[in-house]
Amino acid sequence: MTAMPDQPSPVRIIPRVLVVEDDYQLADLLSEVLVRENVTPELAANGMEALEKLREADYEAVVCDLMMPRVDGHELYTTVAHEFPHLAGRFLFVTGQAVSRSGFTDFVYRSGSLLLEKPFDIEQLRAALRELLAR
Repeated sequence: MTAMPDQPSPVRIIPRVLVVEDDYQLADLLSEVLVRENVTPELAANGMEALEKLREADYEAVVCDLMMPRVDGHELYTTVAHEFPHLAGRFLFVTGQAVSRSGFTDFVYRSGSLLLEKPFDIEQLRAALRELLAR
């Protein structure tokens, strides 16, 4: 009886998600939840840094604060949708501002992106992340 050659185990691809958040405590929380969801997070503190990272590596999705200095979430999304169209439907926006008060309602609706308004609980975040990665 001959021994069967070892079959290679299937390789599990761990998705990479770019977290764009200028609040360091929230960025750490988002990263921790992503790790628990078997996702590799990478952090960018602002939209400019996020664009640099997107141009250097591949990501499956973007979790992004809407209200940031210099390049806000809307500007970042517009640039990403143009340069990386495969990511246009894979954004989860997080904001502490009421979207309707800050004028982002139409933008978020048109983009088809997911939105979490602060404060949110961990289960809401986990559900949104799962939906995002299933797209």
